[in-house]
Amino acid sequence: MKLDLDRYVPGMLLWLSNKMAGSASALYRARFDLGVTDWRVLSYFEIYEWSTATQACDLMGLDKAAVSRSVAVLKDGGWLKSRPSGLRKIEYATSASGRKLHDKMVLLAHAREEALLSGFTKQEREVLIRALHRMLDNLDAVRQVGAEGK
Repeated sequence: MKLDLDRYVPGMLLWLSNKMAGSASALYRARFDLGVTDWRVLSYFEIYEWSTATQACDLMGLDKAAVSRSVAVLKDGGWLKSRPSGLRKIEYATSASGRKLHDKMVLLAHAREEALLSGFTKQEREVLIRALHRMLDNLDAVRQVGAEGK
């Protein structure tokens, strides 16, 4: 049996995500000299002030090494500030210049989202968002598929 890639939802989501990330990375690199992972990390710490890189990895499902590189880039650029939290944890938040950078980049992010969703009614957008949240809620069940036969 072959996959029907026009109807296989995980494949379609991956295809969409990869193409969106690739074009975002090119745009953000050209405009701000930052990649898409840098943008995601900056945005995360703007939303979740004073949290850790591990928490960012957990929420976004990003690789720890990639987040670590982005944190270093953002700290070196003066866009993130840090503070110790316990013996081996460091918490991060955006600095004033990081907030300004975030505000510029978020305008492009919203414009790209709007372009992606052009032609969708408000009701269709709400249905899509609910469906995506439902899929996120199902990820634990997905991880269990095949795990019982290790």
